[in-house]
Amino acid sequence: MEQKNLDTIIRAAISSGVSSKDELGSLLRAHSAAHHTPLPTTAELRVAYIALIDSGDIQPNPTLNTILRKRDVRSQSGVAIITVLTKPYPCPGQCTYCPTEVRMPKSYIETEPAAQRALANQFDPYTQIISRLTTLHANGHPTDKIELIVKGGTWSAYRWDYQAWFIRRCFDACNDFQTERVSESHAILKDHESGTFQFVDLPDMRTHEKIADFTREEVTRLSTAQTTNESAAHRIIGMTLETRPDWIRPHTLWELRTLGCTRIELGLQHTDNEILELTKRGHTIEQTKEAMRLLRHAGFKVDVHTMPQQPGSTPEKDFQMYCELFADEALRPDMIKIYPCVVTQTAEIAAWFADGRYTPYPTKDLLEMLVRVKSELIPRYCRISRLIRDIPGDEIIAGNMVTNLRETIQRVMRERGLSCVCLRCREIGHAAQHDPSLFKKISEVQLFIEPYRASQGTEYFLSIEDPERNAVFAFARLY
Repeated sequence: MEQKNLDTIIRAAISSGVSSKDELGSLLRAHSAAHHTPLPTTAELRVAYIALIDSGDIQPNPTLNTILRKRDVRSQSGVAIITVLTKPYPCPGQCTYCPTEVRMPKSYIETEPAAQRALANQFDPYTQIISRLTTLHANGHPTDKIELIVKGGTWSAYRWDYQAWFIRRCFDACNDFQTERVSESHAILKDHESGTFQFVDLPDMRTHEKIADFTREEVTRLSTAQTTNESAAHRIIGMTLETRPDWIRPHTLWELRTLGCTRIELGLQHTDNEILELTKRGHTIEQTKEAMRLLRHAGFKVDVHTMPQQPGSTPEKDFQMYCELFADEALRPDMIKIYPCVVTQTAEIAAWFADGRYTPYPTKDLLEMLVRVKSELIPRYCRISRLIRDIPGDEIIAGNMVTNLRETIQRVMRERGLSCVCLRCREIGHAAQHDPSLFKKISEVQLFIEPYRASQGTEYFLSIEDPERNAVFAFARLY
């Protein structure tokens, strides 16, 4: 569509006081009929809106800004979540269900959205961040507060110098990015450090002295970048790294803190040691409990990965896993991710599936089990942060292929009059999607304090909620 038509639509939307996507749609259809033009896309309108603001022709309009924002859930909490991937590197695990693509960190498939972005940027942390910030800004999402999530196999198994360099470049990107001059920020990509971290692969640098010197310099640079970021326009307010329970040791806690990590995604996968042994996971549930104790006592939040439908499991065993997860004081995570096991072409279990050694139990049984978990087991302090991986359906040979599993479970629960009290379901941004009247409860909120034993200590979950505890407006955790 021509620029003048887009500008006319934006001005008309503001002058007429458009207050919803439906009202904007009516305006677009009327304009299209009157001028015999095609309907513009949201992206086109968004670009025109930003251009008019940048030129000084209009003032920012909060209502229109929200209407033109794509996938509002990405920043519903006011925090932009940015995921980056580390480069492919040997993983200490031999898990039978992990995809093992040559061009990807172990357990990742290059057709997953975050993996595609990482591959396009050659796993360079700086360009991954700049590109993602550019996209989020263009789609109307606030980027002043950022939660950084670093994916890629077992983080703790990467060399310390690479870890320090990778995180430092993430901070550099946030410090350099300027939303007011996105084109300039994007141009920075042409003149920055090499994103391949060649140091790791240079034979003449493989002496302990040179590695130690580089690492000391890198940690100093990292500290400087972190200090700069404290007052930057785009601040990293939370950082999540993922690793295995058997790689959490006392000395790694110092390294994680030095990097600025605030939360660990911990690959528990299952509480049954027989299943862990069958799938060659390489650690026991006892090691997971010790890792959680170390992490909690050092002040880290813990997001546990769980995997139902694994070889050797049943719906009953998986339900029991979630029972243990919240009944056992040595576990009780702050958050969980539920990733049903699927068979992919490059995983060892593809051969097991082909010769009949492994067949995932039916998806309908998985759904029923998870309905019970969400309605009967999940406590108020826990957040189900993810339900299924972003693995495209054409990559899955067997296992769950319902891509909107969370929505399907929620629909079934509503039909049965059931509800989930997990933190995500009750956060006001999500809860109000089904009941907008909850916003009006802000004047009635109360403080709730929920103590519970965890990892040889007492955790306090503090929350500001409506009296019926259907909506959480704010929360904090104290240990």
